[in-house]
Amino acid sequence: MKLRNPASDVGGDRRPRTVGLVALGCPKNLVDAELMLGQLEAQGYTLTPEARAAEVVLVNTCSFIGPAREESIQAILEAARLKRTGACRLLVVTGCLAQQYALELAAELPEVDAFVGVSEFPRIGEILEAAWQGQRPIAVSPPTWEYRENTPRRLATPPWRAYLKIAEGCDGTCTFCTIPALRGRFRSRPLKEVVAEAERLAAQGVRELNLVAEDTTHYGVDLTGRPQLPALLRALAQVEGIAWLRLLYGYPTKVSEELIEVLATEPKVCAYLDLPMQHADDEMLRAMGRAGRRAGYLRLIARLREALPDIALRSAFIVGFPGERRRHFESLRDFLLQAELDRVGFFAYSPEPNTPAAALPQPVPAAVVERRMQELVEVQRRVSRRRQERWVGRRLSVLVEGPREGRSGWYGRSFREAPEVDGLVVCESPHPLTPGTFVEVQVERATDHDLYARVVARPSPE
Repeated sequence: MKLRNPASDVGGDRRPRTVGLVALGCPKNLVDAELMLGQLEAQGYTLTPEARAAEVVLVNTCSFIGPAREESIQAILEAARLKRTGACRLLVVTGCLAQQYALELAAELPEVDAFVGVSEFPRIGEILEAAWQGQRPIAVSPPTWEYRENTPRRLATPPWRAYLKIAEGCDGTCTFCTIPALRGRFRSRPLKEVVAEAERLAAQGVRELNLVAEDTTHYGVDLTGRPQLPALLRALAQVEGIAWLRLLYGYPTKVSEELIEVLATEPKVCAYLDLPMQHADDEMLRAMGRAGRRAGYLRLIARLREALPDIALRSAFIVGFPGERRRHFESLRDFLLQAELDRVGFFAYSPEPNTPAAALPQPVPAAVVERRMQELVEVQRRVSRRRQERWVGRRLSVLVEGPREGRSGWYGRSFREAPEVDGLVVCESPHPLTPGTFVEVQVERATDHDLYARVVARPSPE
């Protein structure tokens, strides 16, 4: 992706300006990056997918946990080398790491020409201009910005799918999490604006919308006093051209009967829920500041499968939270066997500055955390395999994403697979398939993560 700006360059020449993006972190971060690219493109820049060829390199960072910060620092250092070996003349660090540590980074990384926090994205063009003039902007302010429908946006995803951010910030009180400090209070986007953006994306050819926020199930509470996610889903389901709506990042205790009804009755809403539970032992959940409890989680899973027998459930769990003893770990392990979730992510606890959990005693040794994670991964691998094998011999509608490189067949996803984080459906077809279209397949075999199928029809779901 490339960007051109007709304004004068450093030193007075008028060469075209190209901008490359290094996007890190979650899909919510990716939407922020797309908004910056959209604004720069609207101001005359040109986007390039090759950072080495870009005069301006944006590194949109993540700071959620320690490993994410390390990855962000490495990406900044790699981009800094492009000042010596590539076309880069301006290096700009944006996002959560800049929001949290701009001053420290500015002192340690003289190669960086500007820092842009999470509320300063609308000023990205102005900030770049200041950097071109020899200033070194550190644009960080309290996290209060609200994403509006008319903000220009340039998708970095394939043209048939997009993430739709429905809110900013978080009101949660999880003891391990820095998101409320980084992103501010929960701020829902007005329903009409979300729908208007969905209509615009559909007009561009988007068929699948993946709804994201720090807590999608909290949508609308700050606007009306009660959750509005079911109403939003019903409104989005009326958007012509959209075939799939998928919910990511919900809170288990906020899944209402009304939401379950929408999942069960609205054809465009995928029977898929991503509900990070973080742990399944009640003592650990209390220490983490989580509202949910083990018995409630199991009741919810049973209720969801009663209403939607084929629903795909994804969750995430933290391993090695301070004070986690063997009995807490075994409680989590046994929960995985009982709950039989379709897909699970595991994360080693990372002590985050200025969070209550960082001051807790009884840290779990890193070697113990690693052993526990390996054991949980093996347990869940077997569970996921059983859940996958339920689909052998059955039919699915698959959104084609592309041909398999160096191998026969095509790959895509069904309603059961979210982009980037879940497995794929590998399709054998007697004729070429078109990315961004739907085909009907019959599943012939399953692995831990992927399904293998043959194409039997070409439906056109709407």
